[in-house]
Amino acid sequence: MAVTKDEFIQDAVNQIANYPTIAARYSIGDPLIMQMIAANAAMLAHLSDQIDVTGAEPFTKSRDVTVRADGSVKGILPFATPTIALIKVTNGSNSTMRIIAGRELIDQQGRYWLVTGGTTMLAGAVGYMTAKQVKSRALSHTVSKSMAFYSIEIPAAEVGFIADVAVTGFTLSNAFANVLGGDMVFNIKCDESSIISVQFGVQNLAGYQPSVGESIAVQILDTEGELVLTEAMKFAFRYAGANVGNLESQLVLELSEVTQPGADPMDINTMREIGSYPAIYDESAVFLSNFDFLVRKKVVPLTFLSIWNEAREEEVRGASYTNINSIYVAASKDGGDDDTLHKNIAEIIHRADSSLRYRRRAVVPSIMSVKLTLYITSVYDGAAVIEQVRTLMLDKYGAGSAWSQRGEAKMLEKDIYDLLRNKVEALNPRLGNLVINSITSAIPVVLPEHHRYITDASLTVVTEEAE
Repeated sequence: MAVTKDEFIQDAVNQIANYPTIAARYSIGDPLIMQMIAANAAMLAHLSDQIDVTGAEPFTKSRDVTVRADGSVKGILPFATPTIALIKVTNGSNSTMRIIAGRELIDQQGRYWLVTGGTTMLAGAVGYMTAKQVKSRALSHTVSKSMAFYSIEIPAAEVGFIADVAVTGFTLSNAFANVLGGDMVFNIKCDESSIISVQFGVQNLAGYQPSVGESIAVQILDTEGELVLTEAMKFAFRYAGANVGNLESQLVLELSEVTQPGADPMDINTMREIGSYPAIYDESAVFLSNFDFLVRKKVVPLTFLSIWNEAREEEVRGASYTNINSIYVAASKDGGDDDTLHKNIAEIIHRADSSLRYRRRAVVPSIMSVKLTLYITSVYDGAAVIEQVRTLMLDKYGAGSAWSQRGEAKMLEKDIYDLLRNKVEALNPRLGNLVINSITSAIPVVLPEHHRYITDASLTVVTEEAE
């Protein structure tokens, strides 16, 4: 337990009698002695706090640097998710026009886009193509030393955040799992400072170990992450196409719809939640919870995700031969469409285990009602205390909270007591008290697809004067 400043001062006073001259100056309140003791006690108290936090850090991971370090070990990378959009192309020329994948675009805000799915349009016709909001850059590196797990540091994003990293001639491996010696693979790693590196293997053991003087080409995609796009936003080609420059000027490119909204890298609170999974949970999904961890690591941000197996399905809906070897997913995300979201999740799960049959379930909102009574002394402003409690409860259990984003989340009374008594000063004095009158759900039977949370209207907080 951390030692307080006052306790350190008392220890100093207890020892001061061994130094008669200083004791005499202390007895008359000499500012030089008093300030020196107080300053040393304050510094020691801060150090004691840090030691106390460090002792609990392997279990609580309260410090941001520890969360990032834990995330780097578990392969949680600070990558952003680029926006993917469907772009309407109107061919105003008198010729058939074709746009191929790989063309670069610029929107009216000066952001870079890359065409991922082209289109062909007859004269005067309308077509649709898909584009991803990324800007590509290249890094050429010459190997300076032949060593096991040779690494190349990736420079920070030039615009926004890094979205993806690839190495020419190599394929991405997950921590060199199931890799033979000589396989042309690379791994992506990150440290507690969010510095990203590509890493190569060990000669004759796992992967490929580059030789001195070898040139390695790295391609990096940067994105601006979360965007607010205007309806019918205009686009233009970054460079004119060969031999069709004049004709392409007659094409009208405008935003049709966003199929995948962009997202900034995982914030520290989400990373802390994802990092709460045991370290053995990785991308070689063996246990059910691995799939939850795997999807949350790959798809950011999710407003709700619940993944369950056939055993849990039959507990709530009964046995059926159609449940054999099935995995069930209920998921939602702000922006974009559910079809694209489930397609991405299915691909992630099937890369981990291609034998599973993917079953989609619709997310069902389930608003919970909570009533709290606060017993506080008259020295506290009741309205201010109520507002503080409401803010804490909605942050912890509201629709956007980490608690609400998991299927079958349970609201435990002990957690509410700990939250409010530690955060609300009015409940700390001897006479302060908290009573949880009720926690109820509109749905009597909780199913895995139920998205449970509280709202401002469903939370009732009243105060009574403590006796």
